[in-house]
Amino acid sequence: MNCCVCKRRLTNPLSVKLGIGPICRANEKDSLQEVFEFMKVSKIENWNQDIVCSRDADGIHTNVPCRIINHSPDGFEWGYGGSGPADFALNILSIFMGQEEAWKYHQDFKWKFIASMPHEGGTIKCEDILKWMKEKMV
Repeated sequence: MNCCVCKRRLTNPLSVKLGIGPICRANEKDSLQEVFEFMKVSKIENWNQDIVCSRDADGIHTNVPCRIINHSPDGFEWGYGGSGPADFALNILSIFMGQEEAWKYHQDFKWKFIASMPHEGGTIKCEDILKWMKEKMV
């Protein structure tokens, strides 16, 4: 993929996802505004699936769409408390409550559900997420 501004080849995962390189993001105020608009995402209506994730020789697999990249340019992870798990938590919560609310709670969610998940993966029940959200948002 190439930068939408300068047409140079993009190699950084975040730049590839956004379609614009870091220099152009810094230099192009209008492009930066587009990036911010792109990152405003709303919840997915009627999501009622469990969160499923696994790991094999090809990498990690999950049914969570990667709609927000903030902490980790390398993508989702689990089993510890770092940047990949933070982005995973942020994306999971954005499905259920939208990005604005997800920002408030994603670190707590990470420590409750993501950091403790086994390295090989697992399942987070939809009902457990909804119960946790109800307790947090009271």
